[in-house]
Amino acid sequence: MAKRRKPATRPTTADRRPHSSTFWWTAWVTAGVAVVLVGTTGTIRSNSSHEAAVVQQVGGDAERAIPAMIRNGCGGCHEIPGVPGAHGSVGPSLQGVAERAYIGGHGGRTSSDAMMRWISRARDVDPKTAMPNTNLSPQEARDITAYLYART
Repeated sequence: MAKRRKPATRPTTADRRPHSSTFWWTAWVTAGVAVVLVGTTGTIRSNSSHEAAVVQQVGGDAERAIPAMIRNGCGGCHEIPGVPGAHGSVGPSLQGVAERAYIGGHGGRTSSDAMMRWISRARDVDPKTAMPNTNLSPQEARDITAYLYART
């Protein structure tokens, strides 16, 4: 005797709908990832174009600055964002140094030329400063200035 088959039934509306919670969770996660990617890409482009403008203006290379700052011991006195081991507290933090009104407590608005002179020959600018003359080469001074203006 042959087995009898159950008659085929049409799927109900509930069977055809995607599972509500899974569908909406996936939709929200996808939207969130898209927002993060778009926002991050804009930030990266903005930062890289800012850095390119600073490098062009100053004539330094921010990538070469990190080894120069490590070699010259800048992080022994200063906290410098992005420089390994630069957590000094004797001198001021260099975070946002380009936005400051004074360099070493002297002068008017900061300029890249004033910064380069300060970081290489601080005691020529102010004989009473605690910051030593580092005697950086002009290129090292440009590289470090480019880094400080573009990345801190």
